Amino acid sequence: MYYFSSFAIGGFVPSAAVAGVLILVGLGAFFYLGIKGPTDY
Repeated sequence: MYYFSSFAIGGFVPSAAVAGVLILVGLGAFFYLGIKGPTDY
């Protein structure tokens, strides 16, 4: 819901920044778990 509200209020740039940050956080967590090991949760 925050994504749509950001797009409606700020336009394309803020929504793209939010999406980019979420993607970076997701990839960071994925690679961190991959390096740390799938058995260490």
